Amino acid sequence: MRYPVTLFFATILLVSGSGWLVPARAQVPEQTIAMNVPPDLESSQISVKVTPGLTHTNRLPTKALRKARKDMVEGLEIPVADLRALADHGDGLAAQKYVRLLLAQVPEASASDIAYYGSIAVSTGRVWSLRDAVEAMSRLDPATEPAARKKTYVAMLYPHAWAGNSLALDAVIDLNGEGKLFGDLSEKTRQKILDQDAKNGDGRGALRLALILLQKPEKTAEDDALVRDYLGRALAGDNLAVRATAANLLEILKDDETAAVQTQ
Repeated sequence: MRYPVTLFFATILLVSGSGWLVPARAQVPEQTIAMNVPPDLESSQISVKVTPGLTHTNRLPTKALRKARKDMVEGLEIPVADLRALADHGDGLAAQKYVRLLLAQVPEASASDIAYYGSIAVSTGRVWSLRDAVEAMSRLDPATEPAARKKTYVAMLYPHAWAGNSLALDAVIDLNGEGKLFGDLSEKTRQKILDQDAKNGDGRGALRLALILLQKPEKTAEDDALVRDYLGRALAGDNLAVRATAANLLEILKDDETAAVQTQ
């Protein structure tokens, strides 16, 4: 169903000097709803070594690349082409350096390259590239992004999300769905998101799921029930901003239903 009157969705306002995010009502189009409660710094630094990457220089195919890797490890600058080639062979340090170079020196850098090489870096335990990789993924075209690269993103993101990295969990939520980079959200993944959100304890994942579903143009009765379930889970979390936002939204939905009944 579609709600019969314009919803007054919660927007998040930063109270000057307080350091806290609190909800306030504002009449906004559904398409503008955003999740403005950021992941905490500590959990966004949780790192998982998904793959060892390149661990032995002698496994590289050419003498030039072996020398380039030795130079890089010793802190010397190496040609950009060598840096990328080493990253292509799974060298996480080279991938991290290459991403930083793209971000700093290449204004037209491909979002796909940043996401891909950032994922290689993070998969080898260099979590510092995660935020840049995730931001780049959000700009990719699901229709044209190579399937092999999508697999690399999934292989990196999911283990981090299930280990409690809130930034990775946000990305898993945002990139799953109809028309999105990872395609439709499976029931298995949805349940794992909720399970991990419960372990994290802050309710951010549940609130994020609710906000995404609230933007669906045509909502079924099942959708409405899921929104309330998600908001109930968010309300039970230990993040004050999340709880306040969830409570506000539940009240708004209740008021909106009352208004709908009165107009019938």
